[in-house]
Amino acid sequence: MTPSSAISIAKVGTRTVLAPKESLTHETCEELETTFDECLNDQRADIILDCKAVTFMDSEALELLVRMHEELRNRGCVLKIITLNDVCRDIFVATRLIHLHVYEDIHEAIRSER
Repeated sequence: MTPSSAISIAKVGTRTVLAPKESLTHETCEELETTFDECLNDQRADIILDCKAVTFMDSEALELLVRMHEELRNRGCVLKIITLNDVCRDIFVATRLIHLHVYEDIHEAIRSER
């Protein structure tokens, strides 16, 4: 697999949209973490994670999302998560991570001031 082939990166205004193309599991987290770190190194800290192609997240993925959230919060920024399917939304609710900045779509995420 070539670097970043499992994650697409797009710019929407000043925001960077990261869109994994598969489930987020212990097998795919390293690539997301590397891409996230590259964004931070490039001073692109306004990040939206588009999960429309993510059908499942395991515990390692959830831990990574919490670390990403905390890193951005420490920089005065916010990780916004959009388009969770029902399974992933249920995982967020069950693990009490629904308090992270979760939105239905990119328009709602952009309109939000949080």
